[in-house]
Order: sequence, then structure tokens, then C-alpha cells
Amino acid sequence: MSMEEEIRTVPNRPHRHCPVCDARVAEGAKTCLMCGASLDDTESLTAPATEAGVPKKRLTWHRLAILGGLTLVILTTAVLLGLNLSRKTSVVPTATATITTTPTITRSPTVTPSPPITPSPFPTATPIPPEAYTIQAGDTLLSIAYKFDMTVPELKAFNYLEDDTIVVGQALLIPPPTPTPGPTPTWDPAQPTPTYAPYLLHTVKRGDTLSTIAEKYNVSLADIRWANDIPADSTTLQVEQLLQIPQYTPTPEAPRPALVEGTPAPRAGYASPTLLYPPTGMTFTGAQTLVMLQWTSTGILEEEEYYRVELITPTGDKSASTYTYLRSTAWRVPEELFPIPEIANRTCSWRVAIVRRRGPAANPIDTVINPAVEERTFFWKPAQP
Repeated sequence: MSMEEEIRTVPNRPHRHCPVCDARVAEGAKTCLMCGASLDDTESLTAPATEAGVPKKRLTWHRLAILGGLTLVILTTAVLLGLNLSRKTSVVPTATATITTTPTITRSPTVTPSPPITPSPFPTATPIPPEAYTIQAGDTLLSIAYKFDMTVPELKAFNYLEDDTIVVGQALLIPPPTPTPGPTPTWDPAQPTPTYAPYLLHTVKRGDTLSTIAEKYNVSLADIRWANDIPADSTTLQVEQLLQIPQYTPTPEAPRPALVEGTPAPRAGYASPTLLYPPTGMTFTGAQTLVMLQWTSTGILEEEEYYRVELITPTGDKSASTYTYLRSTAWRVPEELFPIPEIANRTCSWRVAIVRRRGPAANPIDTVINPAVEERTFFWKPAQP
């Protein structure tokens, strides 16, 4: 039998439909899968009457309910959307008023110029000369230092002693004591203002630093560095090291001239040092007596700048000049410069200038950079036999 004959043998029956929901059901089904109705009555499962060969479908109450629900949902959704759109379009923005404040003009107060302050001039420093002590039998440097509240290195340095050897009858100079700070006295214009020596000696003890020493003597670190040639970047101190503590009011440095473009910058100048000790006309007796020349500082000197002390001593019918270059403000005249006893004229003169030394070390050139130099005289007589 051919394939076409087998297909034609299938009975041409109408489709089965549920008598309740009119859903199509299988040939051997007993229950409708859509509505659960029983399909035992085979007659009621035949296809409905057709009109012009097209079967007519029946709308059951299940389908009507589903269609009604869908219609209700669509209508509700449309109504909600319409309400939302109407609310958005009906919102009118409210304008916020900005209040502009008119600023109040406050007049600036009229400044009344203060009268210029005239600085008070510093009094001229008058140093206290050192005290002379004659060595007695049994004296030692230790006992003398203990007696005057000093240390042996301080006593030796002040008298330029190279060793501990002393001789009975020899004169030693004792520096003036360190002033003890006290209450500030009421200034009396009728009384002279006492001042102390331009420098003091301090022996470095264990635990001392430049800061503590400066605080103790109420001086600046820069002044201590300058008086002792301590570099600005060094803080090293040695125990028993002797330091000079300046006790003066430095003269302000002269203003530096303005630099004009195209011309070299001149170096700064200084005011002339003020000679302090000895006063003019003072007499010293004996070659071993202490002749200490003292003057004020005029500021911190630069690397090539020095105080040049010129001492003019008689040599018979002429005189000789001796130059010494220092950075401190005191110089002890050595015994070798004592004029010979046979000279009748015993007048010595001295002055201090600030110079800048340049050129080769064997023959440098001095340039004086301070104004007119003051000159003083003293008498240096031989001891009586």
C-alpha cells in the first residue's frame, strides 16, 4: 500500500469540542483540560453546526469574564496615566523674590599722626679699671684665684701668664667682678651712670652652651660669637675654655648706600670706635704694669675686617708706630714696647681704626672704612729705684 493510500485511510471526523467551554479536546479525552468538564457524552462533543462550511465558536462565560477583566485593567491604567500627566502640567513654578540689601557706607576715621619719637642717646661707657694685687709670700695662683672668686685659667689669661710661676712683689691684675642683677633703680639725672668694663671673662664649665652663657650675661649669641671669633655655624665649646663676654651697647651700623644699576656696590662703613680706657693723661709706672687699651664695638666685622690698634711710643728724638690687628675690643700692651728709661719724653699715644685687609698675605693693603679716628695719650714712666 502506498503512502497516499495510508493517509486516506484515516477517518475524516469532525474535531471534538467541550460542551461547556467549547474548547477543542482530544479524541480519547475524558475530561476537558480547560474547564474540567466531563466528556463522557460523545454526542455532545461533535462539532457545532457550520454555516457555509465555517464552524461557529461560542463565547462562554469564562471568556467573557477574562475579556471584562482585561478591559477593566486597560481602563484603570489609562485613567491613572491621565491623572499623572495632568498633575505634572498643572504645577506652576513659584518665583522667589530676592531681597537686595543696600550697603551702608562707613566713613574711615581720621588718623591723627603721632609725634615722632626721638631716641635717647646712649651714655658714654666708662669702664672700671682692674684691681692690682701684689703677690705676698706663700701666695699661689690657686689661692689668689680663690680669694677673688676666679679660676686659675681666668687669672692667667687676664695677666697673660704662660705658666704658674709667680714672684713675691709681682703685681697681678684682678678683673672687676661680674655685676649681679638687681632691682632697677630709679634714674637720677644728677648722679653719673656707672658702667662696667667693656668685657668680662667666663670659663666654660661642664654643661655650658652658648645659649646658657648668653642668657646668664644677658647678651646675644651674635655678640659672644663675634667677641671670640666663633664661626656662625659652630656651637662647640671646650671645658675650661676662656670666653670674652661683651658688656657694651653696640653702636648701630651705618646704613648701607643704595645700589645703583650699572655701578659696583660699595662695602658697608662703620662708625668710629669710642676709646674707653685709659683716659687721656693717665700715668702707668713700670714695664710690668698692666696697660690695657679698651674701646667700644661698632658692629659685627666681616671676614676681611679688623680693628687696627696703632700705638705710638717715643724712641728718643723720634717715635715708632706699632700696629696690631684684632677682632676683640681690648688689647694689652706687651712689656717689650715699654720705652727705655733714658728717654725723657714718656708720652705714648694710641688710636683704633677699622680696616679692610686685602691682597697677598705677605704684604696686605689696609683700607680704613670708618670716619675720623680719635686719639688718646698716656704716660708710661719707669719704676723708681
